[in-house]
Amino acid sequence: MNRRIDSRVRVFRRLALPVSRLSLGQAGRLAVSAGVLAFLALPHPAVAQEEIRERIRESQTRLEQIRRERQELSREAGQLRGQVHNVSEEIRNIEAQIGSTSSLLAELDLQIAAYGEQVDISTRDMLHTRDELDLRRTELEERLREIYQRGQLHAFQVLFEARSFGELLSRYKYLHLVARYDRLLVGQVRELEEKLSEQREQLASEYARLSALRMEKEREIGDLERLEGQRQRRLTNVQARVSQTETRLSDLEAEEQRLGSLLAELDRARREAERVAGTTRSSSLRTSDLGQLNWPVEGEIVYRFGDRRPDVADTWKGLGIGAPRGTTVRSVESGEIAWAGSRGLLGQTVIIDHGGGYWSGYLYLQDVRVGVGDRVTSGTVIGHVGGDEESPQGTHIEFQIYEPDSRGDPRQVDPVRWLRGRS
Repeated sequence: MNRRIDSRVRVFRRLALPVSRLSLGQAGRLAVSAGVLAFLALPHPAVAQEEIRERIRESQTRLEQIRRERQELSREAGQLRGQVHNVSEEIRNIEAQIGSTSSLLAELDLQIAAYGEQVDISTRDMLHTRDELDLRRTELEERLREIYQRGQLHAFQVLFEARSFGELLSRYKYLHLVARYDRLLVGQVRELEEKLSEQREQLASEYARLSALRMEKEREIGDLERLEGQRQRRLTNVQARVSQTETRLSDLEAEEQRLGSLLAELDRARREAERVAGTTRSSSLRTSDLGQLNWPVEGEIVYRFGDRRPDVADTWKGLGIGAPRGTTVRSVESGEIAWAGSRGLLGQTVIIDHGGGYWSGYLYLQDVRVGVGDRVTSGTVIGHVGGDEESPQGTHIEFQIYEPDSRGDPRQVDPVRWLRGRS
């Protein structure tokens, strides 16, 4: 580049010679040099710039597609938060948003790199243009200084000093070429000034876009960190809930086993009392009552005896009847209260001895309105509906029926077969 500038300076110095000393060959070279300089002042095709712009356009297309995908994921996340849903679906949505944001960051990195290359190229072009402009201005100042020193009558003096008509024509041609070059030099200075101004505006625009992309990247990194934190919190909550659920299920299973042991113990005590008294208490429940007993509470069936439970590898041991909290619960048949009180996770519980090895159980009550040893009849209020509103079953009770097996021990059976059919 320096060699090219030096060669141009030498040409300019030759152009600065007094017109009277120019030969015909020098005049020809003057015209050629002016043409060459005019060609060098023309802008060259920016192949590298166009390739970068094409990469940016392609990246921008992918970026818009990623943004649309992320907007859809955000809408889906809002819908999930506004309804009862599986936590795994929300985590899946968050992970999809993280993946989308990561792709968006990759496209932003690509565009930042591309705009960085464009800024470098524009900076080099602008510096080159500024060097060219400085060179042209220096030469123009030298020409103006020479014209001023020679005075306004210099051209007439050159023409009047011609010794023949042919020399007059040659001198006129030389003066014409010099004037043409001066006009070309002024035009080139003006064009270079405009070009430099445009390049400065373009560079400022590219810097602004680059700064905007970097700020957008910082925001996206913040969103990514927020999503990752949200996912971690969800996973932590899920792990805590899983641990709590596993503990609760284990406790519930143990409580159900203790309830079964309590029934067996109560039945042994009943039989021992009958043996000591030498009498046998008749049962208030008979096979003729199958399908005739009133329901302990009016409500919807939330689960049935023998159905597989969704939370553990076990089945329901009774009939789940859903009803609003506080709804009255009544005994299905007469008998004696064998147990009334809290059974831990099973809630407030009432067990009625109907005699002859038949028992009925009422679990998940809100409260108990009877005591051990009380005699009840069919329809006696024994408590009110309880249960957990946040559980899948909601507020409900669990109704159980126990019948004597072949050995006389109590065994759980389907309560529905004892209850009156619904229309």
